[in-house]
Amino acid sequence: MTHGNYIYYLSTPPSLYEIVITNLGAYKLQDTPDEHGSKKIVIEKPFGYDLETARKLNTHLHEIFKENQIFRIDHYLGKESVQNVLALRFANGIFEPMWNRNFIDHVEITSAEYIGRRRSRRIL
Repeated sequence: MTHGNYIYYLSTPPSLYEIVITNLGAYKLQDTPDEHGSKKIVIEKPFGYDLETARKLNTHLHEIFKENQIFRIDHYLGKESVQNVLALRFANGIFEPMWNRNFIDHVEITSAEYIGRRRSRRIL
């Protein structure tokens, strides 16, 4: 059970951020039904392509999510988090209380990146 706690982690191409955010809002997936749960969204950089697109994305985010629900992180910080799940669990106050056998059924991490001309995919 998640007890109403959800984290939407957008490790997607930046061109999909607005689409994902819009659809989360369309289905009210950002709302918490009561005071016992929380819903957060994590967005990896790049956060827009320039100042104008960053402001546009930020405005769109605030149409759906409250500021205290939004986390913006650098792609490389996200990469480090994926590579070191244990450190993420125990060193991060957001994840630690709920990342245990009582709340997590399984964790699947898929890394799909273009390296040169080949696509590399591995499940960790």
